[in-house]
Amino acid sequence: MKGVTLKAVLVILFLVSAAKAECLAGVQAEDVKNQAINALNSRDYGSAIRILEPASSSNPFDDELKRLLGFAYDGKGWELSGREQFEPAVECFQKARLVEPKKEEATYLGLGYAFFRLKNSDDALYYLNEAVDVDPNAEQAHELLGQINYDRGKLQEALREWGLALEIKPENNDVKASIARAKKELGVEGSFTKRETYYFNVRYEGEEKRELGDEVLNILYGASTNVGGELGYYLKEPVNVILYTRKQFVDITDAPSWSGGIFDGNIRIPVGGGHIDQNALSAILHHEFTHAVLHTIAGNKIPTWLDEGIAQYEERWAREPEGDLTGGEVVPLSSLSGSFMGMGDSGKVRQAYAESLSAVRFYVDRYGMYSLSRLVKLLGEGRGLSDAMVEAAGVSLVDFEGLWRNSLGM
Repeated sequence: MKGVTLKAVLVILFLVSAAKAECLAGVQAEDVKNQAINALNSRDYGSAIRILEPASSSNPFDDELKRLLGFAYDGKGWELSGREQFEPAVECFQKARLVEPKKEEATYLGLGYAFFRLKNSDDALYYLNEAVDVDPNAEQAHELLGQINYDRGKLQEALREWGLALEIKPENNDVKASIARAKKELGVEGSFTKRETYYFNVRYEGEEKRELGDEVLNILYGASTNVGGELGYYLKEPVNVILYTRKQFVDITDAPSWSGGIFDGNIRIPVGGGHIDQNALSAILHHEFTHAVLHTIAGNKIPTWLDEGIAQYEERWAREPEGDLTGGEVVPLSSLSGSFMGMGDSGKVRQAYAESLSAVRFYVDRYGMYSLSRLVKLLGEGRGLSDAMVEAAGVSLVDFEGLWRNSLGM
C-alpha cells in the first residue's frame, strides 16, 4: 500500500462501510414501506404507525416514509372520529400535520371536523380554511364552514360557503335543505338588530325592542350562572337568541301553537307585542338555555324525557314549573325518547312533559344534582343510559323507574 497513509486507508474503509450501511438502510426502508402499505391497505393504522415511526426517525430525509406516516396518522384520526373520540383524533391529525412533507387536505379537514365536534369553532374555522387553501374543491370543508357560520348567526357567510359546496357536489340534498332554511331565516331576520356579547348574541326586530333585548340578556346571564352552576358546565361558544313575533316564530320553526320557544342550535322564542310576563319570559329562557347546555354536553345522546325533564326543572329559578301527572297514564320512560312535538295530541304532550319533570324531580331528590350532572356528562362520553345511571347513581334504569313509579303509588 505504498504511498497510502493509514489515515487515508481508514477514510476509504469508512466510506465503503458507510456505502454498505446506506445500501442496507435503503433495502430496510423499502421493506418497511411495503409492510406499512400493506397495513394501510388493511386499515390497520395502529400497526402502520408502529412500523413507520422508528423508520422515519432513523431516516429523517425520506419524504416517502413521512408521507406514509402522515397517512397512517390521518387514518387513525378519522377512525377515532368515527368512534366520536375527538380529542385523541386531534392528537393524531396534529402528528400528521407535523410529519407530512406537504399539506394534505385530509389532515386539515380532520382537524376542522374534530374541533367542530368539540365545540371549538375558532380552531375549526382555522383548519377548515387551511383545507380549502390546499384544495378549493374540498366540498366537505365548505359544508362545515357553512354550518359554523350558520351556528354563529352569520347567514350570508353560511350561504356563500354552502353555495360553493353545492357547486362542487350539486346532488348534496343536505346542503340544499340548509340553503333553503338559511334563506328563509334571512328573509325574516335580515333587518334584525343584533346585540353581541361574550356568551350570547341576541337578535330582534326594531330598535324599539332594545329594552326587551337588554332584559333578555340579563336573564340569560343569570341562567348561565344558575344552570351552568348546577350542571357543572359553562358555554365555550356564544349562543344565538332570536326574538320573533308569534307569526314569525311559527313561520320559521313550524313549531306547534303551544310552544313557548325552541332550541335547535339557536334559542328561538316568540315575544309578541304587548305586555310581557317577566316570570314567564325568565322561565322560558332558563328552559331553552338548559337545552343549549345539555346539547353542548351530550348532543343527541340524551333521551327526550331527560332533556325536557331537566329543562323544566331549571325553570324553578323563575317560577315553579307546572306538571301534574294525575289523571293520565304513566308510560315507560323508554317510550319518551323521541320528539314530543310529533305526538300531535295535546293531552299526550302535556302528559309527556309532566312525566319527564316528575322523573327528574325524583332523581334529584333521591340522588342529588351532582349525580344528575354526572349522568349527563357520562351520556356525552358515549355511555348508555342505564350504564351511566349505574355509575352516577348506583341504580340501573329499570330499578330507577321502578322506584320512581313506587313513589307515585303505582
